[in-house]
Formats: sequence, C-alpha cells, structure tokens
Amino acid sequence: MDLRHLRYFVAVAEELSFTRAAERLHIAQPPLSQQIRQLEDELGVSLLYRTRRHVELTDSGRIYLELARQILRSVEAAAIQAQRAQRGEIGQLAVGFFEHTSYTVLPPILRAYRQRYPMVDVQLRWFPVVDQVDALLRGDIDVSFLRPVFNSEDITSDSLLKEPFVLAVPSDHPFAALETVPFVDCASESFIIYSQKSAPDFHGMIAGMCAAAGFVPKVAAEVAQVYTALGLVSSGAGIAFVPSAVRRVHFEQVVYKTLSGDDARIEVLLGWTQRTPSPLLKAFIDTAKTVVRGMSEPTPRAAG
Repeated sequence: MDLRHLRYFVAVAEELSFTRAAERLHIAQPPLSQQIRQLEDELGVSLLYRTRRHVELTDSGRIYLELARQILRSVEAAAIQAQRAQRGEIGQLAVGFFEHTSYTVLPPILRAYRQRYPMVDVQLRWFPVVDQVDALLRGDIDVSFLRPVFNSEDITSDSLLKEPFVLAVPSDHPFAALETVPFVDCASESFIIYSQKSAPDFHGMIAGMCAAAGFVPKVAAEVAQVYTALGLVSSGAGIAFVPSAVRRVHFEQVVYKTLSGDDARIEVLLGWTQRTPSPLLKAFIDTAKTVVRGMSEPTPRAAG
C-alpha cells in the first residue's frame, strides 16, 4: 500500500463514480479500478459495492475513508512543516546574550525576528561576556552575541556591529555643557573602569586609549557591567566610557558626550558552532545583520 492507493480510494469514495474520480485524478479509468482492487486485496476487505451504474461504500469503506483522510491530512501537514523548517520558520533557537546587548541591539533584533518568524520558540539565556564561548561549546545555546575575547577554532563568528566609545558624565559635570569632549581633557578625571576579569576587552581598550593620550586613568571604582557604571556616574562618583549604542538608554543625571581624539571601535559579533548554519540559525543571523544595518545613530539625549 502507498499514498497513491489512499488518494485514489478517497477520490472514488467522494465521487462515488470511477469515471468522475478518474477525471479528477487525471488518469484513465481502468488503471484506477485496478488500483482500488489491489488495495482491497491487500486489506482483505471490500471497500466498495459496484454495479454497472452505481458505486457505494461498504461499512468497512466508510471507516477506511475517514482514516484515509486523516492520514492524507497528516502527510500534507508534515510536508508543510518540513518546508517551513527548511525555510527556518519553525523550531527552537537558544540565543545567548550579555548585559549591555539586552538594552541596545538585542531588543530591535528580537522584535524583527519574531515578526518574521512567529512560530520559532526563542529561548534567551544570559551569560557574562567571558562565559559566552563556553556556553556555545557546551551546546547550551545555538547562537550568541560575543565580544572578540575568544580564540576557538570551533566557533564561527561574524561581525555584527562596530561602534566607538562615548563618554557618560554626570549632568552637572563641566563636560555636560560641551558638544564634544577632547580625549586628552579626561586625564584629570576619576573613572568608573571595567574589571579585567569580567570585561577584558573593554579594560584593555580603555587602558590603551588612555596610554595613547598620555595618561593613566584615575580609578574611582571598578565594575563588571555597563549599567553599573551608569549608575555610579549618575551618583557623581566619576565618568565612564560606554559603547555608543548605550546612548539609547535614558539614565537619570547622566549625559552622553562624543569623544574626539580617539577612533577605537568596540566590536559585537554573532557566534555559533555549526559549520554550516541551519536554516533556522541562518534566518536569525540574517535578521540580526539586517536590523543592525538599518539602525541609525541615536541622537545624544541629555538626562536629568
């Protein structure tokens, strides 16, 4: 028995005519009659009463018709689901992220992805920057936002965003009145600095930027996350370098200022372990890159 037998039988059962069923199936009537007879022989039951002018379902035929319809509907549904999976429209995707992506690039990417692929179950999992690669290698996540702080041949990555640092200062700080802050003017300031253990890329970049400008930053506090740095800036504890995308975040008593005299760029990547990305994964990567390309630079907004 194959699906062709089922389709032929359903056509005859619904038309109650071999002639009309043959026309519907675009085949000749004798082969259709032969296929139905083969089906009955295989099942060992009579599905149809036949006369020269009349076709009628037997009791067995009526039961078999309902089951045959269910099977064909299931096969059609399975084909549709397989096609959706091939297009990356269904499935489950675990996405890793770190702190400041959660309020910068991640929200617009997720909104766009969920609008395009509403049937995909997206699971979000937070990890510190330094733990993202291990989470990928363990299989805890399928794709992750990364900083370039790893060296693993098992990770495939693609650059998503490169952005400069901007300066976060208290709203009553003298820098708040400036349009642009010269980097060298920061030499005498107290800084909220990112720890080398938790944010090695930020720590190293900022140390290099300050060294190139001829000073060592005076550390008021050392933190692990950008949001913590902003909180301390708002308290007046010091100033902080933050990624440009963070300017989208309104924080009381904090003003963001463009820096001049340094062109260092912070990089955000997407990383995954599949050598050839699945359609599901590729759809997420493509959506993320499209969204980031379309993001315009935000206008600096004074807070407080």
